[in-house]
Amino acid sequence: MTRSLPSPLKHTRRALVTAVFLAASSTAMAGSPHLIYLPSTEAGVDHAAIVQAFDDQGFEVSTFAYAGETRLAYAHRIADEVRALMAKGVAPEEINVVGAGTGSAVTTLTSALVGNRHVNYVLLGQCDPVMKANYNFRMSGRVLGVHDANDSTSLSCRPLWGDSPKVSERKELVLNTGHGEALFHEPRQEWLQPVAEWATGGKVSIGETSIGKVDEPAPRKEY
Repeated sequence: MTRSLPSPLKHTRRALVTAVFLAASSTAMAGSPHLIYLPSTEAGVDHAAIVQAFDDQGFEVSTFAYAGETRLAYAHRIADEVRALMAKGVAPEEINVVGAGTGSAVTTLTSALVGNRHVNYVLLGQCDPVMKANYNFRMSGRVLGVHDANDSTSLSCRPLWGDSPKVSERKELVLNTGHGEALFHEPRQEWLQPVAEWATGGKVSIGETSIGKVDEPAPRKEY
């Protein structure tokens, strides 16, 4: 089922997101892949619509918003949830951690803390290679980085998973939507489709939003 977990989403967003979780609880499918959503703290993000979109795609969604702790403590909290799911018998391949905006850095650190090669991670914008200098970490799992070409707040995600032998697969997808950093403020198909396909073992062609399970020659160089 879709679960609502304690989170300090501010003002009406918190109540709205909780309402979405409660409304969706009766429709989540047994055996659905788990998706842990780490929302951005930026203003103007439609969290409720994004959670609903994930639920509509068949994910069992949990959200863990920033609770005032340090970034590393936040990542430890999420890593503990990932480990708890695996301890309950959920296959690592069925676990997805998706961080948007400010949640992207926490997803990066969660990946390093969990250390499992098969858990799926998605970084939606705000990839900052400076993190490598501020934290001593090596990522793990299957990692997809997505950002818009017009997003001035995000650089390439590739340096974050460099020198990480436990990263079993990594891809970067650069979109040209014109939305810039606001791309992930709403549940747009341009990024929802890659996330859904990545969660089921899909392959990404760089520069395209369409991905599938059968490898095809990429039209552009892959990173």
